[in-house]
Amino acid sequence: MRLFLKYKLLAMNKFYRELDFPKNREIYGIYHSSDWSPIPGYNNKVFMVVFNLDHRLFSPVDYLDTTEYARGCVQALNALPKNKRDKSPMFGQLTYFKSKVLTHPTGNKYIQVFALTTDKKNKAFFRLGDAVEVVPSMKERKNPTTETPDEYVNRVEKILAEPPKKRGRPKKTDEQKAVDAKNKERVSEMKKRGDRKSTRLNSSHT
Repeated sequence: MRLFLKYKLLAMNKFYRELDFPKNREIYGIYHSSDWSPIPGYNNKVFMVVFNLDHRLFSPVDYLDTTEYARGCVQALNALPKNKRDKSPMFGQLTYFKSKVLTHPTGNKYIQVFALTTDKKNKAFFRLGDAVEVVPSMKERKNPTTETPDEYVNRVEKILAEPPKKRGRPKKTDEQKAVDAKNKERVSEMKKRGDRKSTRLNSSHT
């Protein structure tokens, strides 16, 4: 592992706003619910997690590719203790599995990393299907969901497989575009009139 490795874990709460994460803590990874049983000890001693790294901190000068960089980040995460008393790794003992580079709709790239952890229940990771809110809201009571746990898991995995949706102002309708165009024409006409008046004043002074 290289010294002074710069990396940044992207918080899942801010990255995937479509999912219902706990609101009282930052989530930096998600336990993957797919069947990884060919891996020895899977779902017993090791568990698959997915987390995202900021691609902007990757340097092609220091690393051959993003795979080597992701491996180095996993090693760096293993060196982080949970606290002063508990020196065990903060995210459990991580083992690199695979990674890929994805692009956010804003144009920023990020590295999605799959890794095995020895922690079955880590507060920094979220397990699909975990109860987030014990008491349903008034909106949920009026419109109860009929989504089964399997459907929820499939929906979440589909979201993870695709880049996050771009958020911002909704697209303007044709009517709004026409109004904006008329407003621009009026502004340009007012500017032209102002220029003509200033020209007349200047000529009268001379």
